[in-house]
Amino acid sequence: MLNILIPTQPDDTHAIYTKLALNAKGHDALLWYTADYPTQQTHSFELLNDELKWCAEGSDLSINNDVFDIVWNRRPQKPVLSDSIHPDDLNNAEKENSMFYQTWWQVIAPRAKWINPVNNSKLANSKLLQLKVAAQIGFKTPDTLISNSPAKIKEFISHYKPSDVIYKTLYPMFWFENNGIRLTYSKEISVTDLPSDLALQNTPGIFQKKIKKAYELRITYFGDYPVGVKLRSQEHPKGEMDWRCVPTKELIIEECRLPSSLNQSCQEFMKKFGLVFGCFDFIVTPDGDYYFLEINEQGQFLWIEDVNPDIKMLDIFTDYLINQESKFVWKKSKNSQSMSDFKEMAKSIQRKTMAVHINSPWNS
Repeated sequence: MLNILIPTQPDDTHAIYTKLALNAKGHDALLWYTADYPTQQTHSFELLNDELKWCAEGSDLSINNDVFDIVWNRRPQKPVLSDSIHPDDLNNAEKENSMFYQTWWQVIAPRAKWINPVNNSKLANSKLLQLKVAAQIGFKTPDTLISNSPAKIKEFISHYKPSDVIYKTLYPMFWFENNGIRLTYSKEISVTDLPSDLALQNTPGIFQKKIKKAYELRITYFGDYPVGVKLRSQEHPKGEMDWRCVPTKELIIEECRLPSSLNQSCQEFMKKFGLVFGCFDFIVTPDGDYYFLEINEQGQFLWIEDVNPDIKMLDIFTDYLINQESKFVWKKSKNSQSMSDFKEMAKSIQRKTMAVHINSPWNS
């Protein structure tokens, strides 16, 4: 039996489904809601006789120097401090807790396989570095400006025809409106659409030449094992700019074979960043060219199975965790798990965790 640690947040259905599927395969998975620290959790690290011991306690958390085989560094969240701290002490408390939190990741589970290693994850989350490395290994990339300079932004947009530049955020943006969550998506932009120079200078963004799409390609890597899916976003009136604008059940996706050269380049990209899991996004043009957009080293992947139940993403991922080898190859069987096997149980767990655990507004 393997012991798997999953640092995450209470509303993360990916973590919940994975825990349930791992349990069904005879393995133990602990969901660790890191934002509960320090309000609902205590952590202690003790160095005695050259041995470091870690113990942690919370409402449903108990770690006593446990040896974890795998850490899926899914969605850890920064500490959320108590409202009872005096305002004069808040700044110091925030700094102390932040420093303690950062220290954890360098010492816990030293013998475990990390998906992905912490320092590699931080490196891979740089959009600018991603584009630089992608160009170095031979991927086609859209002409790009990342800037907070009003003059440079206007110059870049003006260089292209109207509606030929798109704007993207560096970090996923969301807000609450009319009892729902609103998200920012890729959007065409012109000079006349820009806000004030003051707003531009205070909010850097990504500006890219728009690439004509035949379809969009999502490739999820489980070690060296890829699952490529064609997102037929251009067949839906809401999908021209961004497939995420298409309602989930209306998006047509199908599994597809990858050209060997593309697969090799993606694996080279992963190795440069030291990643063992990640989700690539590409545009495929009508001429058959592949344009690299980004990689999300902890991207969402179960939605693929939700849309197309024949693509067993949950079973593939849990088999990969259990196998632990980069040369992992998934084989479908009559016992392959499906998300639908755990749907009601996952909903129940999510409701309970959301009621008692803390969601940090800042992801780690």
